[in-house]
Amino acid sequence: MEQATNVSSLAKLTRDDVSDEADSPLFAPRRGEILLIEDRTEVRTGIAQLLELHGFMVTEAADADHGMRELAEKPTAVALVVLDLMLGESMSGIDFRLRQLIDPHLAAVPTIVITATDVTTADRASLHAEGWLEKPFRFDTLLEIVRRYVIAERGSGLIGAD
Repeated sequence: MEQATNVSSLAKLTRDDVSDEADSPLFAPRRGEILLIEDRTEVRTGIAQLLELHGFMVTEAADADHGMRELAEKPTAVALVVLDLMLGESMSGIDFRLRQLIDPHLAAVPTIVITATDVTTADRASLHAEGWLEKPFRFDTLLEIVRRYVIAERGSGLIGAD
């Protein structure tokens, strides 16, 4: 198994990998919700609160089944998916992402993967995620990536949106 890469290296890799795509119209920042799929309540709540403090709208899903229903019901309202790769319950984060990629409307929604496990380069490539963060990660790194895809709702956050 590959050795885990530190968060700063992942953030640099993500910037390098996404820079060309982020400039294309498909990946231009847009208004909408961030769909946060994370099974650990304290992690999900913490990330959601911090994003909301910065003016982002967040829809939380405790499992991939609920997340898939949310995304399928309103794919144009979701500007970004933040997906925990290792989820309990019936559908894993990997299964969620593979199902998302099958449907062109759902696949058009950029996805950032967060994970606490080592994932091989080949497995990462097969999921076509726009970004990867290893837990634990710095919130400012997540925020930097989120801002590439989502426009904060000015005035709705307690911390001013740039």
